[in-house]
Order: sequence, then C-alpha cells, then structure tokens
Amino acid sequence: MNIGIDIDDTITNTFDYLMPYIAEYFNTDIKYLKTNNISYSNLPEEWKKKEFELAKTYYDKVILNTPIKLDAVKYIKKIKELKHSIIIITARNTNMYVDPYKLSTEQLKKHGIYYDKLICSFDKAKVCMEENIDLLIDDSIYNCELTNKLKIETLLFNCKSNNNIETRLTRVNNWKEVYDYIYERSIIK
Repeated sequence: MNIGIDIDDTITNTFDYLMPYIAEYFNTDIKYLKTNNISYSNLPEEWKKKEFELAKTYYDKVILNTPIKLDAVKYIKKIKELKHSIIIITARNTNMYVDPYKLSTEQLKKHGIYYDKLICSFDKAKVCMEENIDLLIDDSIYNCELTNKLKIETLLFNCKSNNNIETRLTRVNNWKEVYDYIYERSIIK
C-alpha cells in the first residue's frame, strides 16, 4: 500500500507545543488557551487574520523541537517493514515557513522518522490522487473527509482540535492502533 502520513498532530504533538508561542504572540495566557482548547489549528476568527504572521514569527525557530508522539518512530518503521510506501504529506507551505520542505526534512531526520517521499501541499486530496495513496493518516477532519470522498481510505488521528467533533471517519488514538489497522489489512491482501 501507499500510505500518506501527516506531520503536525499526527506524528508530532504540535498543538500543545505551540501554545506558549501563541499565548505570547496574542498577549494572552496559556490557561485561557487550554480552557478554550485554542492552538494553531483552531485560532479564533479575529486571530486568524494574523495566522501567517504568527507562523513566520515562530515556526522556523521552534518547530524542529516539536515532540514526537509516543511510539511514532517505532510503528512507522514497522509499517515500512510490512513493505508499504510511506509518503509524508504536510500542509506546511511558504506562507508559514521560509523553506517548509527543508525544515520538514530536518525535523523528520532529527527524530528518526522513516519515509519514502515528502510532499508539502495544502491540497492533500489532490496529492493522494496523484501519488496513488491507499490510506491517509491525518488529524484534520477536513482533509480526511475530502480524501475519503475520493474513495481513499483514511484514519483520523485523534487530537485536541478534533476530539469533540462528530464524524463517521475511522479514528485512531495512537500509533499502535495505526499499526494494528494496517497490519490487519496487510494480512488480508
């Protein structure tokens, strides 16, 4: 299978990690952000106007240190050992980063994340079609639903920005669940 995997809040714990920077930028406190479940992926409407400025101010400086989700390295490696292709598909772009491809490559290398190809694009559904992706793993309900409409299987990685949103998408809570899901399909095929 060709497996597409998102980075932020799928491989990494970006939501919580960026909260102090968001609090500083918008001159608020972390308690307010946590109480209202606010981070980079769900800024209030009045803050969205400054989203790219926020990103340009902090992301290139701090994103390399974003912590990796528990067992992501281990299970992505095990997925590769099942002979699947791993294509990292991230929405990082030049509106937010000086060089999103270079930064993402450095981050994945730093943390030992194995992959066959890296693609930086907002249009993940289009990339999935072009790359013949069989399964997309992402924390974005929007990306998963669009991709799912194209008859591409998806796994929605649970995170703080999507936990309280109703969806019929298949959800996973951790990388062991992702691996078990893929392993079952590998045996069947």
